[in-house]
Amino acid sequence: MVRIHSMFMSAPLFSSDLAPFRLKTLLAFFISLIVFPILSKNPVKIPGDMGSYGLMILSEVVIGLLIGFLASVIFSAFQLAGQYFSVQIGFGFSEVVDPLAQVSVPIIGQLKNLVGMLVFLYIDGHHFLIRAVVRSFELAPSFNMTESSLLWHLKYISYSFSGMFLIALKIAMPIVATVFLLSVAEGILAKAAPQMNIMMLGFPIKIVVAFVLIAAIAPVTLRIMHISLERTFDFISRVLINWPV
Repeated sequence: MVRIHSMFMSAPLFSSDLAPFRLKTLLAFFISLIVFPILSKNPVKIPGDMGSYGLMILSEVVIGLLIGFLASVIFSAFQLAGQYFSVQIGFGFSEVVDPLAQVSVPIIGQLKNLVGMLVFLYIDGHHFLIRAVVRSFELAPSFNMTESSLLWHLKYISYSFSGMFLIALKIAMPIVATVFLLSVAEGILAKAAPQMNIMMLGFPIKIVVAFVLIAAIAPVTLRIMHISLERTFDFISRVLINWPV
C-alpha cells in the first residue's frame, strides 16, 4: 500500500490536488487488497526491528515516487513547449495556475498540458501506471542504497530530462520558427518605414499567426504527444526490467 500510495503522490492525474487525499488513500488501499493475494505467493521477509522496517518502508516510498516521477516528466515537456513561444507572442505576462501541478504556467502551456492529459487518458495511461507499480513488486523488490545503484537511477533520470527538452522542442519548433521569421520581418519593416508603430502592429499579428498555426499543426502535435507517452511507458518498463537487485 505504501508503494502504490507513493506512486499516486507523484504520478500525473493521480497527484492532482483536485482529487482529495482520502480518495487517493482509499484507492491505494483497495488496489492493495486486490493485488495482495497474488503477491503473497512470494512472501517478503519482514525485518524484526523497527530500524530495518523503517528502511524497508522508505525503500517502498522511493520506488513508488520514482515510477510516478518518470511518468510526470513528459507533462513538464508539454508545458515547456508552450513556454518556448508564449513570451514571443505576448502571452508571457498571462499565467494561470495548473490544477494538476499547482504551479503557475503560461496559458499556452496549460493548454498543451490539458491536451496531453486527454491523450494520456485516451491511451489508458492511468491503467498502465497501476499495472507498472504492481509489476514492480516482482521486478523491483527493493531499492538498493549502494553507490552503483544510485548512479544507475541517476542515469535514467538524466535520460528522462533530456527527452523532456527534446519533446518540447519538437512540439514548439514550428511556432518558434514562424514567430522568429515574423520578428525578422518586423525588424526589416521598422527600418524601411520608421514612422510606422511596428510594436503595436506586431503583437496582434503574432498572436493571430500563432493561433492559426497551433490549430493547423494540432494533428501533428497530438501524434507527437501520443508517441512520446508510449515511449515514456516503454522507458518505465525498461527501468523496471533492468532494475538492479
